[in-house]
Amino acid sequence: MKVYVEVVLLNNLALDALIAYAVLILRRRKVRKLRFLSAVAVGAAVATAYPLLPEWAEIVVRVMLAPVMAALFEKHHGIKDYITSLALFCAVTFALGGTVAGASYLIGVDLNGYLILAVVAAAALMTLVGARCIVRAGAKMRRRVCRANIVVDGKEFRAEALCDTGNALTDPVSGLPVIIVSESFAEGVGGWHGKERSRMIEGFVELSTVSGGASLPIVKVDGVRVGGRETQAYAALSERNFDGYEVILQNTMF
Repeated sequence: MKVYVEVVLLNNLALDALIAYAVLILRRRKVRKLRFLSAVAVGAAVATAYPLLPEWAEIVVRVMLAPVMAALFEKHHGIKDYITSLALFCAVTFALGGTVAGASYLIGVDLNGYLILAVVAAAALMTLVGARCIVRAGAKMRRRVCRANIVVDGKEFRAEALCDTGNALTDPVSGLPVIIVSESFAEGVGGWHGKERSRMIEGFVELSTVSGGASLPIVKVDGVRVGGRETQAYAALSERNFDGYEVILQNTMF
Protein backbone atom coordinates (compact mmCIF):
# COMPACT_ATOMS: atom_id res chain seq x y z
CA MET A 1 0.00 0.00 0.00
CA LYS A 2 2.83 2.38 0.89
CA VAL A 3 4.54 1.80 -2.46
CA TYR A 4 1.25 2.36 -4.30
CA VAL A 5 0.67 5.68 -2.53
CA GLU A 6 4.24 6.81 -3.30
CA VAL A 7 3.81 5.98 -6.99
CA VAL A 8 0.48 7.81 -7.17
CA LEU A 9 1.98 10.82 -5.39
CA LEU A 10 4.95 10.83 -7.78
CA ASN A 11 2.55 10.70 -10.73
CA ASN A 12 0.49 13.61 -9.41
CA LEU A 13 3.58 15.69 -8.65
CA ALA A 14 4.90 15.22 -12.19
CA LEU A 15 1.55 16.00 -13.82
CA ASP A 16 0.82 19.08 -11.71
CA ALA A 17 4.33 20.42 -12.25
CA LEU A 18 4.01 19.90 -16.01
CA ILE A 19 0.64 21.67 -16.20
CA ALA A 20 1.67 24.62 -14.00
CA TYR A 21 4.96 25.08 -15.85
CA ALA A 22 3.21 24.97 -19.22
CA VAL A 23 0.81 27.71 -18.09
CA LEU A 24 3.72 29.90 -16.92
CA ILE A 25 5.41 29.47 -20.29
CA LEU A 26 2.22 30.36 -22.16
CA ARG A 27 1.78 33.44 -19.98
CA ARG A 28 5.48 34.40 -20.31
CA ARG A 29 5.82 34.52 -16.54
CA LYS A 30 8.82 33.94 -14.33
CA VAL A 31 8.76 30.76 -12.25
CA ARG A 32 8.65 31.80 -8.61
CA LYS A 33 10.06 28.70 -6.97
CA LEU A 34 8.23 28.89 -3.64
CA ARG A 35 4.86 29.58 -5.27
CA PHE A 36 5.40 26.92 -7.90
CA LEU A 37 6.42 24.22 -5.42
CA SER A 38 3.57 25.13 -3.06
CA ALA A 39 0.98 24.80 -5.82
CA VAL A 40 2.39 21.49 -7.04
CA ALA A 41 2.61 20.07 -3.51
CA VAL A 42 -0.98 21.05 -2.66
CA GLY A 43 -2.33 19.70 -5.94
CA ALA A 44 -0.47 16.41 -5.67
CA ALA A 45 -1.38 15.84 -2.01
CA VAL A 46 -5.09 16.52 -2.58
CA ALA A 47 -5.21 14.41 -5.75
CA THR A 48 -3.51 11.50 -3.99
CA ALA A 49 -5.97 11.64 -1.09
CA TYR A 50 -8.98 12.11 -3.39
CA PRO A 51 -10.04 8.40 -3.60
CA LEU A 52 -10.28 8.26 0.21
CA LEU A 53 -12.49 11.34 0.60
CA PRO A 54 -16.25 11.26 1.28
CA GLU A 55 -18.52 12.22 -1.61
CA TRP A 56 -19.11 15.79 -0.44
CA ALA A 57 -15.36 16.39 -0.13
CA GLU A 58 -14.79 15.01 -3.64
CA ILE A 59 -17.23 17.61 -4.99
CA VAL A 60 -15.38 20.38 -3.14
CA VAL A 61 -12.05 19.18 -4.57
CA ARG A 62 -13.41 19.05 -8.13
CA VAL A 63 -14.69 22.62 -7.82
CA MET A 64 -11.87 24.23 -5.83
CA LEU A 65 -8.57 22.49 -6.63
CA ALA A 66 -7.90 24.20 -9.96
CA PRO A 67 -8.77 27.72 -8.65
CA VAL A 68 -6.56 27.21 -5.59
CA MET A 69 -3.60 25.95 -7.64
CA ALA A 70 -3.98 28.80 -10.14
CA ALA A 71 -3.94 31.28 -7.26
CA LEU A 72 -0.79 29.73 -5.81
CA PHE A 73 1.62 29.14 -8.68
CA GLU A 74 2.00 32.77 -9.79
CA LYS A 75 1.46 36.30 -8.56
CA HIS A 76 -1.55 37.85 -10.28
CA HIS A 77 -2.32 41.48 -11.03
CA GLY A 78 -6.07 41.71 -10.63
CA ILE A 79 -9.01 39.37 -11.15
CA LYS A 80 -8.76 39.43 -14.96
CA ASP A 81 -5.16 38.25 -14.84
CA TYR A 82 -6.12 35.47 -12.40
CA ILE A 83 -9.06 34.30 -14.54
CA THR A 84 -6.77 34.12 -17.60
CA SER A 85 -4.33 31.88 -15.72
CA LEU A 86 -7.17 29.71 -14.39
CA ALA A 87 -8.67 29.29 -17.86
CA LEU A 88 -5.28 28.32 -19.28
CA PHE A 89 -4.69 25.91 -16.40
CA CYS A 90 -8.00 24.13 -17.10
CA ALA A 91 -7.38 24.12 -20.85
CA VAL A 92 -3.90 22.60 -20.48
CA THR A 93 -5.27 20.00 -18.03
CA PHE A 94 -7.98 18.88 -20.46
CA ALA A 95 -5.58 18.98 -23.43
CA LEU A 96 -3.05 16.83 -21.57
CA GLY A 97 -5.74 14.28 -20.69
CA GLY A 98 -6.83 14.07 -24.32
CA THR A 99 -3.25 13.78 -25.54
CA VAL A 100 -2.51 10.91 -23.15
CA ALA A 101 -5.68 9.06 -24.20
CA GLY A 102 -4.91 9.56 -27.89
CA ALA A 103 -1.28 8.49 -27.54
CA SER A 104 -2.32 5.37 -25.60
CA TYR A 105 -4.69 4.40 -28.41
CA LEU A 106 -2.13 5.02 -31.17
CA ILE A 107 0.81 3.14 -29.66
CA GLY A 108 -1.22 0.44 -27.93
CA VAL A 109 0.33 1.12 -24.51
CA ASP A 110 -1.70 2.19 -21.49
CA LEU A 111 -0.05 5.48 -20.60
CA ASN A 112 -2.62 5.98 -17.86
CA GLY A 113 -0.66 3.59 -15.64
CA TYR A 114 0.60 5.70 -12.75
CA LEU A 115 4.30 4.97 -13.08
CA ILE A 116 4.39 5.22 -16.90
CA LEU A 117 2.41 8.46 -16.84
CA ALA A 118 4.71 9.93 -14.18
CA VAL A 119 7.78 9.13 -16.29
CA VAL A 120 6.22 10.60 -19.43
CA ALA A 121 5.11 13.75 -17.57
CA ALA A 122 8.54 14.18 -15.97
CA ALA A 123 10.23 13.77 -19.37
CA ALA A 124 7.89 16.34 -20.92
CA LEU A 125 8.54 18.74 -18.04
CA MET A 126 12.30 18.40 -18.43
CA THR A 127 11.94 19.02 -22.17
CA LEU A 128 10.01 22.24 -21.51
CA VAL A 129 12.53 23.38 -18.88
CA GLY A 130 15.45 22.64 -21.23
CA ALA A 131 13.82 24.43 -24.16
CA ARG A 132 13.05 27.47 -22.04
CA CYS A 133 16.61 27.61 -20.69
CA ILE A 134 18.03 27.45 -24.23
CA VAL A 135 15.73 30.25 -25.43
CA ARG A 136 16.54 32.43 -22.41
CA ALA A 137 20.28 31.81 -22.78
CA GLY A 138 20.10 32.86 -26.42
CA ALA A 139 18.15 36.00 -25.53
CA LYS A 140 20.69 36.94 -22.83
CA MET A 141 23.55 36.59 -25.32
CA ARG A 142 21.81 38.94 -27.78
CA ARG A 143 20.79 41.65 -25.32
CA ARG A 144 22.92 44.41 -23.86
CA VAL A 145 22.72 45.22 -20.15
CA CYS A 146 24.53 48.21 -18.67
CA ARG A 147 24.77 50.04 -15.35
CA ALA A 148 22.46 53.05 -14.84
CA ASN A 149 21.88 55.48 -12.00
CA ILE A 150 18.32 56.71 -11.46
CA VAL A 151 18.16 60.01 -9.54
CA VAL A 152 14.99 60.51 -7.48
CA ASP A 153 14.59 63.45 -5.07
CA GLY A 154 18.36 63.92 -5.06
CA LYS A 155 19.08 60.27 -4.22
CA GLU A 156 20.81 57.91 -6.63
CA PHE A 157 19.59 54.36 -7.13
CA ARG A 158 21.88 52.03 -9.05
CA ALA A 159 20.27 49.52 -11.41
CA GLU A 160 21.07 46.95 -14.05
CA ALA A 161 19.46 48.39 -17.17
CA LEU A 162 18.49 46.80 -20.49
CA CYS A 163 19.40 48.84 -23.57
CA ASP A 164 16.22 48.21 -25.55
CA THR A 165 16.13 49.76 -29.02
CA GLY A 166 12.43 48.92 -29.13
CA ASN A 167 11.54 51.21 -26.21
CA ALA A 168 10.58 54.53 -27.84
CA LEU A 169 8.15 55.59 -25.09
CA THR A 170 7.78 59.30 -24.38
CA ASP A 171 5.55 61.28 -22.05
CA PRO A 172 2.75 62.66 -24.25
CA VAL A 173 2.70 66.00 -22.38
CA SER A 174 6.38 66.90 -21.89
CA GLY A 175 7.92 64.76 -24.63
CA LEU A 176 10.49 63.40 -22.16
CA PRO A 177 11.70 59.80 -22.61
CA VAL A 178 10.17 57.09 -20.43
CA ILE A 179 12.08 54.23 -18.83
CA ILE A 180 10.30 51.14 -17.50
CA VAL A 181 11.18 50.01 -13.99
CA SER A 182 10.48 46.62 -12.43
CA GLU A 183 8.29 46.08 -9.40
CA SER A 184 11.30 45.14 -7.25
CA PHE A 185 13.16 48.34 -8.20
CA ALA A 186 10.09 50.49 -7.47
CA GLU A 187 9.81 48.89 -4.02
CA GLY A 188 13.26 50.27 -3.17
CA VAL A 189 12.36 53.86 -4.07
CA GLY A 190 10.46 55.85 -1.46
CA GLY A 191 6.97 56.79 -2.60
CA TRP A 192 6.96 54.56 -5.69
CA HIS A 193 5.37 51.66 -3.90
CA GLY A 194 2.70 51.34 -1.24
CA LYS A 195 0.23 53.94 0.03
CA GLU A 196 2.17 57.00 -1.20
CA ARG A 197 2.35 55.75 -4.79
CA SER A 198 -0.96 57.28 -5.98
CA ARG A 199 0.07 60.88 -5.18
CA MET A 200 3.42 60.44 -7.01
CA ILE A 201 1.79 59.36 -10.27
CA GLU A 202 1.68 62.16 -12.86
CA GLY A 203 0.01 60.31 -15.71
CA PHE A 204 -0.04 57.13 -17.74
CA VAL A 205 1.70 55.79 -20.82
CA GLU A 206 0.37 53.16 -23.19
CA LEU A 207 2.65 50.17 -23.71
CA SER A 208 2.25 47.66 -26.57
CA THR A 209 3.86 44.21 -26.39
CA VAL A 210 3.54 40.91 -28.25
CA SER A 211 1.25 39.66 -25.47
CA GLY A 212 -1.07 42.70 -25.57
CA GLY A 213 -1.29 46.30 -24.41
CA ALA A 214 -1.02 47.87 -20.97
CA SER A 215 -1.40 51.28 -19.38
CA LEU A 216 1.43 52.00 -16.95
CA PRO A 217 1.53 54.85 -14.40
CA ILE A 218 4.49 57.22 -14.75
CA VAL A 219 6.40 59.22 -12.15
CA LYS A 220 9.01 61.96 -12.60
CA VAL A 221 12.70 61.31 -12.01
CA ASP A 222 15.41 63.95 -11.65
CA GLY A 223 17.62 62.18 -14.14
CA VAL A 224 18.88 58.92 -15.62
CA ARG A 225 22.68 58.60 -15.84
CA VAL A 226 24.11 56.16 -18.36
CA GLY A 227 27.77 56.17 -19.38
CA GLY A 228 28.43 59.66 -18.02
CA ARG A 229 25.39 61.16 -19.75
CA GLU A 230 22.35 62.35 -17.77
CA THR A 231 18.83 62.61 -19.21
CA GLN A 232 15.67 63.97 -17.65
CA ALA A 233 12.94 61.36 -17.87
CA TYR A 234 9.84 59.74 -16.52
CA ALA A 235 9.65 56.21 -15.11
CA ALA A 236 6.80 53.84 -15.97
CA LEU A 237 6.02 51.55 -13.03
CA SER A 238 5.64 47.94 -14.11
CA GLU A 239 3.87 45.37 -11.95
CA ARG A 240 6.31 42.60 -12.80
CA ASN A 241 9.99 41.81 -12.38
CA PHE A 242 12.43 41.33 -15.24
CA ASP A 243 14.94 38.56 -15.80
CA GLY A 244 18.52 39.76 -15.33
CA TYR A 245 17.83 43.51 -15.18
CA GLU A 246 15.70 46.02 -13.26
CA VAL A 247 15.16 48.88 -15.70
CA ILE A 248 14.44 49.14 -19.44
CA LEU A 249 16.07 52.25 -20.92
CA GLN A 250 14.49 54.38 -23.64
CA ASN A 251 16.36 54.10 -26.94
CA THR A 252 17.75 57.67 -26.86
CA MET A 253 19.66 57.04 -23.63
CA PHE A 254 22.43 54.80 -24.99
